[in-house]
Amino acid sequence: MERINGEVITGIALALLAIIFIYAGRVNDVWRIILPADFIILVLGAAFIALGMVTIYGRNRNRVKENTSS
Repeated sequence: MERINGEVITGIALALLAIIFIYAGRVNDVWRIILPADFIILVLGAAFIALGMVTIYGRNRNRVKENTSS
């Protein structure tokens, strides 16, 4: 049973990066210029998390049990 995969890890990393960038945009005028791009990064992170969850669900659902008795 798979619980986490690369897509989920990538999504979490992108979401945390976007949150840090959004915070930087709140306190610094230079970072405020790229604030719309930060929200795009946040949406990409959420999309990667969703893709990873769908992949995990599909792999766990279609797992075939091997019959060891012959």
